[in-house]
Amino acid sequence: MARNIFQAALEMLDAGENAALVTIVAAEGFVPVSATSKLLVTSTGTLTGRSGSDILDADIRAEAQRVLAQGPHRPRQSRILDKDAVASGWYRAWTAELLIEPLREQGHEILRALVALEDTGHRGTLATILTEHPRYPAGCRKLLVCDDGTMVGRVGDARLEAVVRHRGQDVLLGEQRLLEDYHIEDGSTLRLLLEPILPTPTLWVFGGGHIVPPLVCAATLAGFRGRVIDDDPAFASQERFPNADATFVMPFAHVGEICDFGQDDYVVLMTRGHAHDHTILEQIYDCPARYLGMLGSKPRIAKIWQYLEAKGIAREWLERVHAPIGLNIHARSPEEIGISILAELIHVRRTSPVVIPQRQIQRS
Repeated sequence: MARNIFQAALEMLDAGENAALVTIVAAEGFVPVSATSKLLVTSTGTLTGRSGSDILDADIRAEAQRVLAQGPHRPRQSRILDKDAVASGWYRAWTAELLIEPLREQGHEILRALVALEDTGHRGTLATILTEHPRYPAGCRKLLVCDDGTMVGRVGDARLEAVVRHRGQDVLLGEQRLLEDYHIEDGSTLRLLLEPILPTPTLWVFGGGHIVPPLVCAATLAGFRGRVIDDDPAFASQERFPNADATFVMPFAHVGEICDFGQDDYVVLMTRGHAHDHTILEQIYDCPARYLGMLGSKPRIAKIWQYLEAKGIAREWLERVHAPIGLNIHARSPEEIGISILAELIHVRRTSPVVIPQRQIQRS
């Protein structure tokens, strides 16, 4: 979703449209807010993105429109939204802090860099100075530190930039935003928001059988980009998988020549009749994909492991494979099995460690 937000914001900025980028800085109480929630609101009320709550979305739209109605030179604004538990229909009261920034506050350079991170599959940390201070006017309040060590934007303070670079690693490792206090020479304290900018995770499914359409559909709703590979065009087409980002037809014996998986890739093996799962595993066994799972019964998996060990593949690596695949929710139908697999993907996505590229650590 973030990439769509940044791409849409860049296009609106280029077109001179009146819009604001809204960041949910913090939330307390029962508010189902994503860790990276951003929304784009136009002066006419068009909303791109979501917070996780319809009530909060409506309030964000209204607040952003109020800011945009102040004219072409309106400054960014912070707003606090409070909801009484009884009046709002929640069982608990909740509070959300918003940062509402007209697109000119972002600037072309930052937005282009944010879009480029997604296009190249890289990560970054976006630092924003939340405190209003004359030393940090518009244009000197944002800094993007990319995982290759490059920086986009500026905050006009070398010591602060060093802090952002250092703390940015913690943000990326935890894939969670941080709010930090930074003390400057005049005795003032700046409040900093450090946000992880992460690639869209990609689900690669080898095989296009009857479990795969519901799995890809559900994964797309959960924020994954879905890609399906099969050796038969009847099982890997855009018509069969309208929710997929892409479909590929190729011999399974050659997938190792084109597949270069990284830590934002999630790989599922379920070729028809399980005929080619072991062939694919032989080719990608040492890949650093965040998740690798294979459909099949325990006896069948044990036979495949025995075969692969005889081919020289270490048992230690095979134990990384999620097999049998999916969380045990006693699923029976293809749709239920797809949900059980997706549940395991989400669990791994939220709990497995992230690896920061060595080049960033060396430059910090």
